[in-house]
Amino acid sequence: YLSACASHVTRSAPIASDLSAPEPCSKRSPTTWPDSLPIITDSSLIQMVSGSTALQYPTRMMYARHSGIVRARFIIDTLGQVVPASMLVEAYSDKAFARAVCDALPNMRFAPILMAGRKTSAGFLHVPFRFTIAPIH
Repeated sequence: YLSACASHVTRSAPIASDLSAPEPCSKRSPTTWPDSLPIITDSSLIQMVSGSTALQYPTRMMYARHSGIVRARFIIDTLGQVVPASMLVEAYSDKAFARAVCDALPNMRFAPILMAGRKTSAGFLHVPFRFTIAPIH
């Protein structure tokens, strides 16, 4: 979750519009998802261990005092690093927030997924990234 200083004005919760098909973060590299990949859909199992500061609130959206949400999917390797060619955006409330998530994901690290006691690459689906502006009281 992100928060930034704001005055007492609040806005309603942002709505993320589902895309007709997930959009790749990069048009330069093909998005690849092996068929044999374990898929994690429960976001409570996804633990970020570093890189949260890489996610920057888009300046334009912060000054406009807009909150936002992005839902993404990506693959992590056995070290918990995001595989860049796997990054997809499933939904977003504004393209600026989607770009911020795409820019930050390669710098994030997650706890590796264990299957049968061994670290494995895994696909994370429906991962929410929320951008909120906290009111000053």
